[in-house]
Amino acid sequence: MSGITLTSAMRTNLLSLQGTQDLISLTQNRLATGLKVSSAIDDPRNFFQSQALNARASDLGRRLDGMGLAIKTIEAADKGITAMTKVAESMAAVAKQAQDSSSAAERTTLLAQFNELRAQLTNLAQDSGFNGTNLLGGNNLSVAYNEDGTNSSTVTAVTWSTGDPAGIAAGADWDDADLGDGATAINTAATAVNTAISTMRTQAATFGSSLTMVRIREDFTKQMVNTLKGGADGLVLADQNEEAANLLALQTRQQLGVQALSLASQSQQGILRLFN
Repeated sequence: MSGITLTSAMRTNLLSLQGTQDLISLTQNRLATGLKVSSAIDDPRNFFQSQALNARASDLGRRLDGMGLAIKTIEAADKGITAMTKVAESMAAVAKQAQDSSSAAERTTLLAQFNELRAQLTNLAQDSGFNGTNLLGGNNLSVAYNEDGTNSSTVTAVTWSTGDPAGIAAGADWDDADLGDGATAINTAATAVNTAISTMRTQAATFGSSLTMVRIREDFTKQMVNTLKGGADGLVLADQNEEAANLLALQTRQQLGVQALSLASQSQQGILRLFN
């Protein structure tokens, strides 16, 4: 028994309809997934290039987390210095009162106030850490900026949480019976406080510069991540408007193809009429 034979016109139209249906399925998949390249089979070059761009964006995203922590660490140290500066200014006022006083008893009271304030300097420095790093407690901070960590900077810490914070030693001998000796001790303490205030302000400016740099790099990295993701999306994402228009055109083509196939089959139907 011989097989069914289609005319050339019918076969051409049938193949065209099959091709149109394949394109419709592809377009519907793009509309459903939003991707014009969903696997390496679709477009190996764009697929793997997109994967590489997304991988770099992800690596930089993790660096953003580190930069965010670094910013908070520097801010914590800056707030600590601000508070320490206010305490030191209070200490300077106490020292000035002691310099103006000629009473050993009053100096004794002022000495106690001075040393209590000094103790608070140490406490503030100890409490100015963030996430286990204290820039006022001797912990340097390293900040990585690029994906492999080859571009980084280090914020150098100071050690004000122990010893003499910012160079201010405990006041001593203010209540000496010899007011002249006491005055010398007060003057020494007052000078140390004023020097410390200047040191704190300078250090605050240094931390401020570091904070500005980290924030600049954070903003830059955010923009780079967006650029990389945008580039990756441009390689694989489908234009939904374009795909919707393509689907409409393909459906129209499919309908025309069905009509063409119907016309091509009319010659076969004419042969059947000969046997009626």
